[in-house]
Amino acid sequence: MTAAFDQFAKFTSNAPLTRSTLRRDKSRYYLSSFLNSMGRSIREWGYSTKLYEHRLKGRHPLQLLGGPIDPATGNTTLGSAILGGDMLFENEHCKIDDHFWKNLKKCSPAFREYAHSFSWLHDLAQSEDTKLAAATAERIIAAWLIEGSRWHKELWEAETLAHRLLNWLCHAPLTLSSMDLVYRSGVLLAMAQHTRHLMRAHKDVKQGLPEIYTSAALTLAGLLLPNGDRWLNRGKTALEQATKAFILPDGGPLSRNITDAVQTLRLLTIVRCTYVETDSDLPPWIQITLDRIAPHVRAMRHGNGSFAQISGAFAEGGQGVDAILAASDAKGRATGNSAHVGIQRIEHGSSCLILDAGAPPPYKVSASGFAGVGAFEFSSAQDQIVINVGPANFRGPMPELCNMVRSTAAHSTLVIADTNSSRLLENGKLGAGVGETLTLREGLEDGTRIKLLHDGYENQFGVKHQRTLSLTSDGKTLVGEDKLFGPKIKKLTGHTAVLRFHLHPSVEARMAPDNRITLETGSGKLWIFDTEDGVVEIEDSLYLGHPLKPQATKQIRVQLKSSEPTTGSNIPVCKWTFSEIDSA
Repeated sequence: MTAAFDQFAKFTSNAPLTRSTLRRDKSRYYLSSFLNSMGRSIREWGYSTKLYEHRLKGRHPLQLLGGPIDPATGNTTLGSAILGGDMLFENEHCKIDDHFWKNLKKCSPAFREYAHSFSWLHDLAQSEDTKLAAATAERIIAAWLIEGSRWHKELWEAETLAHRLLNWLCHAPLTLSSMDLVYRSGVLLAMAQHTRHLMRAHKDVKQGLPEIYTSAALTLAGLLLPNGDRWLNRGKTALEQATKAFILPDGGPLSRNITDAVQTLRLLTIVRCTYVETDSDLPPWIQITLDRIAPHVRAMRHGNGSFAQISGAFAEGGQGVDAILAASDAKGRATGNSAHVGIQRIEHGSSCLILDAGAPPPYKVSASGFAGVGAFEFSSAQDQIVINVGPANFRGPMPELCNMVRSTAAHSTLVIADTNSSRLLENGKLGAGVGETLTLREGLEDGTRIKLLHDGYENQFGVKHQRTLSLTSDGKTLVGEDKLFGPKIKKLTGHTAVLRFHLHPSVEARMAPDNRITLETGSGKLWIFDTEDGVVEIEDSLYLGHPLKPQATKQIRVQLKSSEPTTGSNIPVCKWTFSEIDSA
């Protein structure tokens, strides 16, 4: 199977000419969303009644039938803090004492969700003192069982509950190693009650990754809790439906955020390993899906392991991915032409180019979407050169960055009149703008060329943006051309078109007397940026390899030469080049 995927990936990457057109699903599904919201409200009213407590009763499990292992790695520092009596989350902390769960109510909703999901067990599991870690987990969980034994809208929200159940199951050495039989019985009873609730509530979440979390938790509980056949049947059916709807044929997620693909890979890996451990019949589609996702995950990483910051992914999100990929047993090579999700990758020599060539995700899964169609990142060996700014967290040192970094100007692409190619809505989703992209990928005698066309500026400015990128076979020369054209090009008159190339903080940029820019990478290599079709400047920029850690950096700004676009001969065009200077 792996060999077949490798051959397919190699063919699509090296085919003489491939063409793909992607169109955005613009449906808002207002009626179905309203009906779902109404149904959920009615069900939540039912959950809050005394009668529902009786509906959660059933057989009391005496043990787990296995112990799944989560391949994701935790943070040792955060784990040590928990052992020391403090739970840390982003820029907040809460003292772990007898009043921890009550004091947590004063913290932010994000912190409360983190604590009640028990995601911190990943960090606690990194401790070398396993006895102390287990004792600490027992103390916190025992207090939670008193606080959260009954249905509560926040504590029993379906996705949060699914995370909690998954973490309890995957970290059984911490949650169930106690010699206190009353405590162990309480945890197992809570697991069963959680599972019974998920049987009714697993679809009461947003579409996409949350559905995979709830159905994966239901599947695991069905495999690991005695007499869980009914739970297993419901869970594996829901998991298959959710996965097939969310993971595209090339392995990319419908949301276009690679972080979602990594989490799906992790969850399916846990489920697959649990099937094997419990000697259950593994559904064939699970490994097939893993074999599709892994090559796409590899395609989004630079030579140093960092992710390309496209569609909301952040560079440091690649930490721990190697362990997940190894556990998945999916060996496929990085996909060059991900035509369904719209990611193009070129590797020549030691250089790597990753281009966002896809239409924005459907409205229903576009929360916190980025208006960066046409943006690219470029690296050479371990050096990242051209990057995108990356996502910010509103809980970070500069909350106002959250919307700014989602703008087209925060990406290495062309911007007209400081206007986004897709509208950023107040609810965090992406509105009107790019509706269609056309990509042509062509193998050349001396490299590879990609041509991308999108219509994000057609309604406002009467033009389409065409970007052509060519990387030579030695990886030492990247040639680009950006062109604006369309039948209503007169609407562009009076507006400024600007190219932005955001640079990695390790790159030092200097303007040369001949108007070229010299770039020195972190490893000491020299690159030259050159163009004769615009006014070139070096400006300040930001880099967020992690959403909470903005770093100062630089960007190359090229303003296209002004013209009155009244005829075809006046079509704005900018040709540019990045070329490496041989040290010899």
